[in-house]
Amino acid sequence: MRPPETTSGADGRGGQLLVAIGGVYVAQSLVTGVAAQALPALLRSQAASLQQLGWLSLLMLPWALKFAWAPWIERWRLPTGRAARSRPMVLGGQLMLAALFALMAAAGGGHVGLVMAAMSLAALLAASIDVACDGFAIEQSQSSLRGWVNVVQVAGSYAGLLLGGGLFLLVAQWWGMAQGCLLMASLIALLGLPWWFLRPAAVGSSLAVRPASLRQAWRRPAVRVGLVLTILLAIGPRLVMGLTGAILLDHGMPLEQLAWLQGVGGILAGLTGALLGGLLVRRWQARAALVAALALQALALLCLAGAASLLMQAATVWVFSMALSATFVASYTLLMRCADSAQPGVDFTLFQCADACMAVVLGIAGGWLAHQLGYVTVLGLAALALVMAIVAVCCRDIGPDPFSEKQCDANV
Repeated sequence: MRPPETTSGADGRGGQLLVAIGGVYVAQSLVTGVAAQALPALLRSQAASLQQLGWLSLLMLPWALKFAWAPWIERWRLPTGRAARSRPMVLGGQLMLAALFALMAAAGGGHVGLVMAAMSLAALLAASIDVACDGFAIEQSQSSLRGWVNVVQVAGSYAGLLLGGGLFLLVAQWWGMAQGCLLMASLIALLGLPWWFLRPAAVGSSLAVRPASLRQAWRRPAVRVGLVLTILLAIGPRLVMGLTGAILLDHGMPLEQLAWLQGVGGILAGLTGALLGGLLVRRWQARAALVAALALQALALLCLAGAASLLMQAATVWVFSMALSATFVASYTLLMRCADSAQPGVDFTLFQCADACMAVVLGIAGGWLAHQLGYVTVLGLAALALVMAIVAVCCRDIGPDPFSEKQCDANV
């Protein structure tokens, strides 16, 4: 087994690590924000057809399917018997991302076909960099640092959405899409700059390791338990995430106010929740922090179901978003423990892709259930699913604790 890269006795290195991986997570989410939020509005303003806009949803596929090529990325990043290639791989990927946006800027950003092709490559590249960055972060961080690793991961995602979905749209609207693309290229290059100065801890390169593979991941009990946990944690929030805006609109909230609540308010809720999750993990450990965040989610949904005033409903939606962000920090901290040090990028990618697939399926199911049974019933079902997830996380009668460092190491 390849020994994990660590940051033992290096607080300065830990801070440098957080800055470096935080920049990558911001850049990845920036691409998502441009693809999912900004481009549909911009292309429509340039007379793109609704059919063309529909194809933009395909840009999100790499994030759900990246597990398929994650083993190849890990094999290249962690070559058998040689030094890891994490730093040049991530830094090179960031520069390639910046080059794609620069290419769109040079082309003027007005050709729909070129924009679609460049963004397809950007999404594929960003999802692939994510595999390498996750694996690198797991290797380089001690368990005491992983809570903060996930704080910068989750917070970086929200910050990237703000830059890609908000700032890009404003710049493109004021000065043109080419200038927006050029700004994004500059930001991505700047966010990758800390990797140039990063000096990661060395990986033992003389030991033979097995090639990374999905089969090897599935054979490990810790990975199977992690997948079950991922599914259980997704059921409640994914049922209702797509419905909160509709609930507020149907109860009389103006569209402009909803846009502010979901935009700026959502970003602030996500950043606040990420910080809260990190503090809870630091103070209570990841399991207790996860239970607290899940309980807060369930309470917020029950309050939303029973709230009479629009102000109370808006407040509970904000609290739910904050608790969801804290849940990601705590759950990712647990799941990182269950990743094999020989292929951490593959194992952790499986957890992320499982959550993405659940988001698609449960988003559709939540809409259908709301149409058939009403909002209150769906909110109650989601809260019940969260309670069941709490029971599963707290249960110790199913065998040894699968989320303890000792047990996960034993399962490798």
